[in-house]
Amino acid sequence: MVKKLLMLLFISSSYFLFAQTEVKGLVFDEYLEPFPGATVKTSEGKTTSSNFDGEFVIKVKKFPVTITVSLVGYQTENIQVTSADDDLNVILKETLGLDQVVVSASRTPERVIESPVTIERIGANEIKNTPSVNFYESLGNLKGIDVLADSYNVKTINSNRGFANTLNVRFIQLVDGAETTVPILDYSFGNTFGLNELDVKNVEILPGAASALYGANAFNGILLMTSKNPFDDAGVSTYFKTGVTTQEDRGQSQFYDVGIRLAHKFSDTFAAKANFTYSAGEEWLANDKRNSTGQGGDIIEGTPDVNGLDYDGVNVYGDEISLPLTRIARIAGVTDPALLGAFEGINIARRGYAESELLLGDTDAKSLLFDAGLYFRPWKDDTEIILSSKFNLLDNYLHASNRYIQKGAFIKQYKLEVKGDNYFVRGYLSRNNAGQTWDSRLAGIALNDRWLNNQNYYGQFASEFFQLISPLNPNALPIEQAALEARSRVEANRLQPGTDAFRAAVTDITNTPVSEGGAKLVDNSGFLNVDANYNFADKVDFANIQVGGSYRKYFLDSGGEIYTDDNGEIAYRQFGIYTQLQKKLLDDRLKLTGTVRYDKSDNFDGNFSPRFSVSYAAGEKRDHNFRFAFQTGFRNPTTQDQYIGLQLGADRVFLGSVEENLGREVTEVTSRAFTNFTTTLSGEDAFSNSYTASSIERFAQTGNDSDLEKAELNFVTPEIVRSFELGYRGAVNLADNLFEFDIVGFYNLHTDFITTRDVFVPFYGTVNSTDVPAGAPANGIDAIRNQDILRYVIRTNTDSEIDTYGFSAGFNTKVFNGFDLGASYAFADFKSDGKDPEFKESFNTPKHKVKVQFGHSRLFKNFGFNINARWQDAFLYESFFIDAIVEERTVLDAQINYGIPALKSIFKVGGTNLGGKDYVSVPGTGTIGSQYYISWVINN
Repeated sequence: MVKKLLMLLFISSSYFLFAQTEVKGLVFDEYLEPFPGATVKTSEGKTTSSNFDGEFVIKVKKFPVTITVSLVGYQTENIQVTSADDDLNVILKETLGLDQVVVSASRTPERVIESPVTIERIGANEIKNTPSVNFYESLGNLKGIDVLADSYNVKTINSNRGFANTLNVRFIQLVDGAETTVPILDYSFGNTFGLNELDVKNVEILPGAASALYGANAFNGILLMTSKNPFDDAGVSTYFKTGVTTQEDRGQSQFYDVGIRLAHKFSDTFAAKANFTYSAGEEWLANDKRNSTGQGGDIIEGTPDVNGLDYDGVNVYGDEISLPLTRIARIAGVTDPALLGAFEGINIARRGYAESELLLGDTDAKSLLFDAGLYFRPWKDDTEIILSSKFNLLDNYLHASNRYIQKGAFIKQYKLEVKGDNYFVRGYLSRNNAGQTWDSRLAGIALNDRWLNNQNYYGQFASEFFQLISPLNPNALPIEQAALEARSRVEANRLQPGTDAFRAAVTDITNTPVSEGGAKLVDNSGFLNVDANYNFADKVDFANIQVGGSYRKYFLDSGGEIYTDDNGEIAYRQFGIYTQLQKKLLDDRLKLTGTVRYDKSDNFDGNFSPRFSVSYAAGEKRDHNFRFAFQTGFRNPTTQDQYIGLQLGADRVFLGSVEENLGREVTEVTSRAFTNFTTTLSGEDAFSNSYTASSIERFAQTGNDSDLEKAELNFVTPEIVRSFELGYRGAVNLADNLFEFDIVGFYNLHTDFITTRDVFVPFYGTVNSTDVPAGAPANGIDAIRNQDILRYVIRTNTDSEIDTYGFSAGFNTKVFNGFDLGASYAFADFKSDGKDPEFKESFNTPKHKVKVQFGHSRLFKNFGFNINARWQDAFLYESFFIDAIVEERTVLDAQINYGIPALKSIFKVGGTNLGGKDYVSVPGTGTIGSQYYISWVINN
């Protein structure tokens, strides 16, 4: 029996082996150079790819058979093969950019020229030729797109639609359909949790609202990165990059970036891949010593006096703590009106520590990214099952309301997806661990407090000061000189940077949670997401109809350090459903697309997001496409907008404003004027018994009780944008050169914009009342005079309506017999109705931007080069950290590359910001210097 089974197995295997025939061929580019990485597919469903020498081998069962050779950015070639002896030499020609196929705009394949909305993209060819250090930063060379540098590792995408900052919560980033959002912050850390450069198939960006198809938070754009499938792209590839960065404040330092991609097709039913990426460099040093009006305030112009009485440096922390000299005098028992009047306008700030001092010399920025996937095609149809996971370990710097230093932060994601030509169903779980993350501003404040708390500090200051100005002192000093001398005497024994005591104190503080008086932030939050889509293209002839939906559940777990989750995880859910109908008319020249989506979150009413677009292909070759689109986008409040309860320093609480959150945020405070009086305030007090920040400022100037104004607050709700877009894409022959044009104008109407509102809650008394409640030492107005108030930064919506408008125009062509030339201009501006005088629009976008690209992918055999230049004008950047002007700048990047086919290698030498002048991408972050690099890519 065993012999018979073995014989049967042998016969079956022999039949299988002999029933398949190998077909071999070569793929070349237009210059007849070997073309690696092209996808080769038979009409029987077999796939492979060309190697570095352009060679491919693929098995077929019978002849004739059609072989398709393709790659994004090149024209697809179909070859009819009648026997294994056929001579297969395939030449792939670059396609027009407008003819390249994209998916993101309508969730269905279509040419760029047919897209109903604005779309930008890059593929393998653009990545190869980019002068940027990596493909993600090269996105900043696209029309209307900017890349903001949060830090050395973390970059965020901005478009000329505006309202971007390092907290890029209005922009979604997807990798193979899964969000790379870090749960604690609701936005992506650039490409740290993205894709290995070797695994990038293409990148698509929709710079406008995309909520109709992609749901909540696809408010200001969406980035979709697609990776290579191991069934289609197998093999081993590696890259090595190294070079130096230069910065005026830090000098020169070396960086490294290495990656490997392993992909193998084990059979027609099973394939697998794994990617590993590691980068290490030195952080751009944040060393802005300019004086400011405080956190979220403005720069004070002029040369900063770092030893001044009221100095609050931008990147200096701990100096935020200050008291008016009049307040110090009252605590010391001074009642003489003339003397108090002489003290008016003088504030005494504690000395702080520069960010570089708190880092203790550790300015490393590292990122380790690993992902792996198992791919199954178990049946003969188009079904594919993917099981994948991704992990990221990060030493990093984040810039938000404060500066955050991360060591050993960890993000993980697990995904299961089933998909076919017309459908997909995917689910994934993302979770983060904050690791050793600490707040630099809190560290500076805590460091001062560890040495000498505020009460003792200002008590000692008062003793020294009044001796120095006493009429009985024969060497009495003028008031300001006496204040400087008194502060100097008190701080004689202050912890000094570089000492063992200083290092020990910083280490202890950064390892102690905020709730225990330190600066460490704890978080293990995550979310579970499921989404699906079905396209009825093969079921319905009338039109292209799609339906889909998504579900997400959040798990907030900070142990009460960031969220109000002291008593356990906070969970909430949201879901959405949508449908899209697309119909072509008039000989397929006219395309109508209509989409509507409904989304609902636990804490908010449901939102409908409609989109309608019409496009028309004119011209004999249909190479002039005109389009108009209207769509509504919305953004749900982030997890922090809803549930944050974070105390930053001794006098400021950040508070999310869904109703259930208010009672959970409690803060115990002790009166500065009545040291035996202690009470507990909550978020409910911020809503029911608080003063507006603007009225507190007026009161400080005038002292008139009538200037004080009770704050009226609303719970946070989703923000809405209604967007109109008119565009043209086309190809025009000018002077025997084919020019591709892309022009678009937009007008957006924003309502219910999510912002913050600062209010002040008195420790005792009732707002705008002179009555003294039972058990209180004084009334609410006295609390203001005594500085017995707690500032709450409330997440809420503004009443102001904001309109944004602008346009962008660009072209690409080839000149001088094969040189690539491209240029673009983008304009953007906004207007606000001014209903809310306390609202900061934070448009944060230059009004004018110009970009130029020039290069040749094959100037001569195996050699190419590329140059990119970007210019933008000055603009106001507003944030929770600081408001400041970002100066006008011009940035020049360039690279040369040389391929060595025998080594299956491409070498590249390049540099960024070749002008050498450091510039600021975001106020308060490190200045960006130059990078010079060499890279070696091996494709096998």
